[in-house]
This record gives sequence, structure tokens and C-alpha cells, in this order.
Amino acid sequence: MLARLKSIGSRNACLPAGQVPGGPWTARGAWTYRTGASGSTSDVITRARGMRSVTSARAYQGVGRADLFIQVIPFASPADARAAVTQLRALPRRMRQTKSVTDVGEPRDVAPPEIAGPTLVEAAELPFVLDGQHARSLNLWCVAGSRVVVAGLGGRAEMVRWPDLAQIVEAQVAALD
Repeated sequence: MLARLKSIGSRNACLPAGQVPGGPWTARGAWTYRTGASGSTSDVITRARGMRSVTSARAYQGVGRADLFIQVIPFASPADARAAVTQLRALPRRMRQTKSVTDVGEPRDVAPPEIAGPTLVEAAELPFVLDGQHARSLNLWCVAGSRVVVAGLGGRAEMVRWPDLAQIVEAQVAALD
């Protein structure tokens, strides 16, 4: 896809692995791409495209613990960012079933943890089985000014906790200022 570029030489707004709380984390990949490159025609995406918005994404792995994904999406205004959360949450959330990932359940909305900084925080949890053990993916959508921060922390149920993801998102939001 031409719109997706490796972040080498690009400014990625996501935290470097060494700055993610609860480490050590290893970066597994980082990308930047034009916001809305997937072809969405919603008004908030059209305005973001008009301001030449670039979405940043980074994947991390905590050795033997969890996988983490962070995405930072700039929008034209705080109102657009709030509207975008609804649109982002409506996107299909799928987890690929593999030999190690099976029995993927249905996502369910949960009360979000307290996070300093964002004006809107929404949360969901997705259960699955990882190598025969109960696992889950914790997902947050946050509005920080005119940006949306999307974060997901997944792994064995006893290893992924909401306070850990809240601390990571707080650090990400603080780094945006």
C-alpha cells in the first residue's frame, strides 16, 4: 500500500519502546500513513485529509508478557476527534485465529479506567484463548485535544491489566504535548 510508509525517516508520534511504562518493551514495527488512506469518506476523515493528517502506529512486545499496539490519529478539531472515536469503535474488530489463538469471543464494552489527560475515554475487552489459556485484549480509545489515541494490550489474562494500559496511555498522551 503506497499510503503506508515505514517510519524510518518519518516522525512517529507513538512512544519509543524505551519510554513505554512497565517495560522492558521491544518495538515490533512502526508505521506512518495518511489518515483516511483506507478510503473512508466520512466528514471527519475528509477534514483530516484536508489538513494532511498523518496517523502514527507502533507495535511492541513485552517478553513473555503481552503485545501492545498504539495509534495516534490527528484530526482537524477536538469535535472531530470525539466523532472519530465513534467511527473507529464501529470498525470491525477481528482477531485472526491461528494455532496459538483460538476461541475468539465477542468484544464487550467495559467501564474505562481513570486516565489523566484525555477528555473522552472508551474501553472494550475481547476474550480469546492463547495456547490453551484464557487471554484477553484490552482496548482504549481516547481523545487528547484534536488527536485520538487508540491502544490495545493483549495476552494471557493474568498478565494484561487495565491499570497497566492506563499508565501507558497516560504516558502517550503526555508525550503529545
